[in-house]
Amino acid sequence: MRDSTLMEAWIRLYNRQEPIQLWDGRTVTGRDLAQYLLENAITVVWDTQHICGNASCSTEIKSCIPDTCTYEDGEPGVNPIYVYPAKATDMQGLTGTLTHEIFHRTQPFGAVADTRFEEYWAFLIGAKISQAGWPAFGAYDLLNPGHLNLWIKENRLDPYFELPDYPASVVPLVSGASIGGDPFNGIPAAALGIGQNSSDETK
Repeated sequence: MRDSTLMEAWIRLYNRQEPIQLWDGRTVTGRDLAQYLLENAITVVWDTQHICGNASCSTEIKSCIPDTCTYEDGEPGVNPIYVYPAKATDMQGLTGTLTHEIFHRTQPFGAVADTRFEEYWAFLIGAKISQAGWPAFGAYDLLNPGHLNLWIKENRLDPYFELPDYPASVVPLVSGASIGGDPFNGIPAAALGIGQNSSDETK
């Protein structure tokens, strides 16, 4: 990582050693994620070619054949994390984005496709590490599909409704409304009018 701005974000991530508790009782720190990047020789680059559109991404370069997903494309070397260039002037946002994307690269639920549940945790960890005030994290029960969908709706992250709700490893823990159906199931009618679709800059 030769770019000084990206390096500063990595250093901030490395210095965050407070444990963040995950859905299954395990914990992760910023240092864990920073070291994962080094140990797996993952580079971080500015997305000057707009591979991710107006966003940062890792999930856009994940391939699933047929149900096993990897970040390998058959070419030599490890695919990089692409960062939206506009983040260069927002160190807090850049640190959160870097955290978010490294978390995806750890494939926390195994070699599977992205889900709304994984996105929730990527956003949560990114916000905690960067100490950002967005997205909002309230008293949601993320193992209830209605609550998970309400969190997406209230934070105007509607494009994530295109994803499956939960990875298979988490499905046995899920309670409440049935999963895999209408993404708006469980969302109060009054909430459905909140805002417009987000042009989110992290995937």
